[in-house]
Amino acid sequence: MSSKAPLADLFSKSFEKPSDLLCCAFGLRDTEIDVYFSLITGPKTVKEIAARIDRDRSTVQRVLTSLKDKGLVEMNEQTFERGGYYHVYRAISSDSVRSEILARLDRWYKETRRFLLEPWADPLT
Repeated sequence: MSSKAPLADLFSKSFEKPSDLLCCAFGLRDTEIDVYFSLITGPKTVKEIAARIDRDRSTVQRVLTSLKDKGLVEMNEQTFERGGYYHVYRAISSDSVRSEILARLDRWYKETRRFLLEPWADPLT
């Protein structure tokens, strides 16, 4: 075996803040983390988020779509009195995110355990 195993980092990873775990569990990038945490304090529009994290609106919109696809953000349509509409985004509660991470961790553990307990085929045959 090599002195630096590829999985060594996985088993020695420590989490010091929620963003560390979100990065790992959902594959979030820095801007996605910034957008998600900007919504923790309450619902916001794209314009409000962009101002809060100092990013342009198109970047924020793209990130919100990604976070929606990952199940971390919900979008609600609001209407203007004079007609038209806009979207307001809110973060999924931290309790829901924790539950999802725990469920993913349980699935990963069960699948990894099952795999490790099965006989392994000889790769040279």
